[in-house]
Amino acid sequence: MRMDTSGRLAGSVAAALLALSSGTASAQESSDLIGLINTYRSASHACEGSRSASVGPLSAHPALAGVKAGSGRELQEALKERGYQAAQVQAITVSGPTRAVSVMKFIAQRYCRTFSSTRFTDIGVSHSPGTWHIVLARPLLAPDLGEWRAAGAEILRLTNSARASARACGGQRFGAAPPLEWAPALGAAALAHSRDMASRNYFSHRAKDGSQVGGRATREGYPWRSIGENIAAGQGSPAQVMASWLVSPTHCSNIMDRDFTQMGAAYALHDASDSTIYWTQVLGAPRQGRP
Repeated sequence: MRMDTSGRLAGSVAAALLALSSGTASAQESSDLIGLINTYRSASHACEGSRSASVGPLSAHPALAGVKAGSGRELQEALKERGYQAAQVQAITVSGPTRAVSVMKFIAQRYCRTFSSTRFTDIGVSHSPGTWHIVLARPLLAPDLGEWRAAGAEILRLTNSARASARACGGQRFGAAPPLEWAPALGAAALAHSRDMASRNYFSHRAKDGSQVGGRATREGYPWRSIGENIAAGQGSPAQVMASWLVSPTHCSNIMDRDFTQMGAAYALHDASDSTIYWTQVLGAPRQGRP
């Protein structure tokens, strides 16, 4: 989400079509399905008699692609052998449809709650004639996650690494952008929102008190000219959360936006919440000089 000084939301939602290294038709079809799933997750839609909220994108993880184990311990062990320690995992097999769009229609009808859940952060898809294997997972928290400031500093480093090179965010191309500086007030705003989402078990740019990112930054004393926010839930490390943001056109656009000059980021934990860990990145540009 991005706002200008008038408080208007800026940005658009586009399909995230992930480019896989393999040039085979099967790999492209798998990539297409992941893109359709992430587009589905990015919008609110009817699901089992109610409306689901939009959720963050899933990151394509190579360890999850090609796994055909059934469920439970067998699936956990298969992923462990591939170096992926899962906190949550679910495998779905779809037989019959030949095209990604047909599979998407089927899983939206049969598994809408699963594919709208913040319990999962990663995805792997493999396709053989007549059969699709989909694995959804969330990794264990990194044992060296550290306290929130250290994780925020790593997100800053990864953000500046991403901004150092031109890239496409969905259908929009961005040139390389100057590095961002850490702003303590934006770090405080990020921490407050992450803690609120974790303790009150929700996932949204709009807090339970009705505030949006602009109001929260102002509350922390940041006199912003432009402000933006990325949120995520479930990712176990800064590298994982950055990977999820960079495959999402709107999140990626915030990261690459040359108008932003500063940022802050933080995570918060709550074992009783649906996703355990919640991340917030706040990007901004002050009205005059530094706040």
